[in-house]
Formats: sequence, structure tokens, C-alpha cells
Amino acid sequence: MKRRAVLASIIIGATCMTASNLEAAAPQECDATVTVSGVEIACRFTMPQGTARGAVLLVPGSLYSDVDGNYPSMNMRPHAYADLARQLGERGFVVLRMAKIGPGTGSRTIDADAARRHIDFLTRVEVAQAGLELLCRTVATRPVIVAGHSEGAVVASLLAAGPAGSEIDGVVSLSGPALPILSILRAQIIAMVSPGVTPDMTVFDRAVVAIRAGQALAGEAKSDPQTAMLASIPEPGLGYLRSTDRVDPVAALAKVQAPVLIVQGGRDDSVPATHAELLRAGRMTLPTEIVAFPNLTHFYKDAPPGLPPMQLMGLETDSDPAVADAITAWAKHLSR
Repeated sequence: MKRRAVLASIIIGATCMTASNLEAAAPQECDATVTVSGVEIACRFTMPQGTARGAVLLVPGSLYSDVDGNYPSMNMRPHAYADLARQLGERGFVVLRMAKIGPGTGSRTIDADAARRHIDFLTRVEVAQAGLELLCRTVATRPVIVAGHSEGAVVASLLAAGPAGSEIDGVVSLSGPALPILSILRAQIIAMVSPGVTPDMTVFDRAVVAIRAGQALAGEAKSDPQTAMLASIPEPGLGYLRSTDRVDPVAALAKVQAPVLIVQGGRDDSVPATHAELLRAGRMTLPTEIVAFPNLTHFYKDAPPGLPPMQLMGLETDSDPAVADAITAWAKHLSR
């Protein structure tokens, strides 16, 4: 991998650092940080007992999540990243999971001027690269897998299609979207209306045109229920949305030469199952597998029937280990 000028620091005990220690130690978790463009970002290693069978970088999705995949600012605690890391650790993988910067996530701004770069979505790729470099420096094992969840799946695609791709043996798209973010928001609004009702998307569509053009939203956006949330976002947040929306997730994944595993839950109201099929179609003849779990949510919880979308997102039960099983089975066929 071509090393970049990214300051990365490791704050973990010496017992986590070497292969011989990995073989002797019980499964454990070790904290670490990376610093990218003026922000120190919390990370956490899960170290398996015995010889590692591979290494996984877990890239978080959108919103402000801590290393466990909880959202303190929203009072949501699905802990999906902690669950998956533990389950993969039990199956022999070293896992490095990362927070997504924001309030309550353990991130810390140390240079406010430099930190402004994080308004651009592509800075997320630099953050993931810093995590990959930290993972590869800490443990020397193959295969090396980058697993991105939701928006993080797009980050993983861009990372694997770039210069870092030579270090990556496989990519896992965990509930990855096939549409740009503003198109996803539009589809979600339409999906939430009562059956047989066709919502008027005129104001929303005008707001999207303005956001994409970098223009101020019209006053009608504040009073329309479909756009009130967008109208409340300050300009830096709209700038982040704009930069995210420029990326075509299908095209990004189609540029990844490494094998890809697409994981999709059938009860996912954030990224419906049709996205997985679009991603696979975009890969054409490139090595791609898809595994679907009809009863699992966006965070891989086994969903009771009849729960509305917000309650599905708020489930705090353990994530289903079947996802870790699927990744483990797929990883056996990756080149080492």
C-alpha cells in the first residue's frame, strides 16, 4: 500500500501486538485511535484466541456512531458493530472497528481548521485507509477484508478501488446502498406513505435540485413535512450530503476487482433488498456473491413481525451470528 501522510496512533497493550501473543491470549478487545485531518477517531480491536485466520476492517455507516455501532446523540443502541466484531473474533478473525466522527462517539477535534475537510464525504475514504494501515501494521495475516456497513459500504468500495486495493483480498457490502443518498431519502419518503397513496414530491424534488446545485433552500422547504428535516440542516451538513450524493454506489462497487460479498436483510427499511440485486448486476462478471437473510433488519436483528420501521431500527437484541457465519464461509475461498 502506498503510505499517506496520516498520523495514526495505537493505544493498546503490548499483549495485543504480536502473533505469538495472539496465539497465547484469550479473546480480548484493545482500544486504538487514528488521527486524520485534525480529528482523533476512536477504534477498537477484537483479537481472537489462537492464530488469526484473517483480518477485517469494519467501516461504519452514516450518522454519528461509536465503535460499538451505537448512536448516542439519537439514543439508539443497536451495538451491531460490537456484535459482529465479537462474532467474527469467535470465528478466528482480527477485527478493527471504527467510530464515525460526531458527538458522543469518542472522536476528538485537535485541529479545527484541518477538521473542516471532514465535511467532504471523500475524507471518509482517507479515514478508512488510516484504519486499514493500522490493521495491517498491527497484525500480519491474510486475507485482509474490508467490510462496510450501509454508507460505509460505499466507502469500502472507493477504498478497495483505489491504491489501497492491492492490500485488500475481499470486500463485504453490509446493507450497502445502490442509489445516491438523496435518491434513497426520496424512496424512503414514498415507502412510508399509506398503501395506494401517491405522495406529492414536488417540493422535495425542488429541494434536492437546490442542494445538488449548492443553492439555498426555498422557504417552502421549511414548511413542507417532507423537506423540513433537510431545511433544518446547516450548510456544512448539506455540503456533506451533496458530496455523498455525487458518488454512484453501483459504479463504485463495479470498479472493485477483489471478490465481493453482498449481505442483505429482508426487513431492512433503510436499504431495501432491491439494492443488493442492483449492486450485483453492476458487478457483471466480477467475482460476487450475495447472501440474503429474509428476517433480518438493517442492523441484522431478527425482526418480530408487525414492527414499524422506527422500532425495527431501535431493537437492542443481539445481531444474528448468521452474518458472521456467511462472511467466514466466503472468506475461506479468498486468496491468501
